[in-house]
Amino acid sequence: MALLAPAVAGAAGAPLRMNDIQVVGSHNSFKAQIPAPIMAQLRARDAKLAQALDYYHLPLAAQLDAGVRQVEIDIFADPAGGRYAHPAGEALLPADQQGKGPGFDPAVMVRPGFKVLHIPDIDYHAVCPTLVSCLGEIDRWSRAHPRHLPIMITINAADSADSRLATQPLPLDNAALLDQLDGEIRKALPGRRLITPDEVRGDASTLADAVHRRGWPTLAAARGRIFILFDVRPAVSDAYRMGHPSLRGRPMFGWYPDGQPESAIQIVQDPLVDGARIKALVKAGVIVRTRTDANTQEARAHDLAKARAAQDSGAQAISTDYYPGAPDPLGLGFVVTLPGGTMARCNPVRVAGRCTLAP
Repeated sequence: MALLAPAVAGAAGAPLRMNDIQVVGSHNSFKAQIPAPIMAQLRARDAKLAQALDYYHLPLAAQLDAGVRQVEIDIFADPAGGRYAHPAGEALLPADQQGKGPGFDPAVMVRPGFKVLHIPDIDYHAVCPTLVSCLGEIDRWSRAHPRHLPIMITINAADSADSRLATQPLPLDNAALLDQLDGEIRKALPGRRLITPDEVRGDASTLADAVHRRGWPTLAAARGRIFILFDVRPAVSDAYRMGHPSLRGRPMFGWYPDGQPESAIQIVQDPLVDGARIKALVKAGVIVRTRTDANTQEARAHDLAKARAAQDSGAQAISTDYYPGAPDPLGLGFVVTLPGGTMARCNPVRVAGRCTLAP
């Protein structure tokens, strides 16, 4: 790996930087409960998929109240409006429940703009149905808590065709759609609400060089603010940086391989397999998001091995479906926190010596 290794943070009175922390995040943070009739059909048709989807979340503001500081939002382009207003799953509901379930409003879905859902036609109920509404809720919470730790938002786009679905997503490797996406983000999070690639890069030659050599903004400067990672397939990542070297002028960071000019944040999904790689990236100044559980498997087994590996790796954001207070439809009592039941701490890989951290 093409990694540099700056000095350990927190030494000799050096100020903490925004990558010198570790926080608990949530996975598919927008996901509302699938109505029982749809879930029953899923179990009959694909029991494994139904098991993997049997979780859901609190509203975003309630998650932030619980200490979550990294959230994930799945988006689908809908420039004309109405593309996701009539999901096939609605036909499985009683007539008097169609269009009225929690987290789905056809009147909202007919309007143009990026929509938020997990799987079209199947898992389409969301605590906030549009990107603008999700970002607006986060922004309102942030403004009401102006000294909070920086909130990391992962925006994910599953924009490839899927033969299982009646409604196919629009591919996002399209300059016009990407510019529309940037426009929605900047409108919802104006001014200095966002920590952007331009701010982090400064006068460095590339974004990666800035992260490895100079480092991220100080934690004091990042408090009360938000930064976004765009998690998409490589063709979309390439389209996003085309004409924007080191993401110049873009509001979001991207997920690019180590060694590329735009590489500053990485997603490494399994800390049990890739713990050493995560630790090396973190030491080199990269921000890493990893996961502690997936598809309800660890929760059903009460297995915290991946959570412990994530903590030890130093990944700045460790993402779970089971933060304190999260809905527990299976009655498992499975909860993920950092050591001592905390939701944030100084990064164990980057910070030397004793350190305290206000959330």
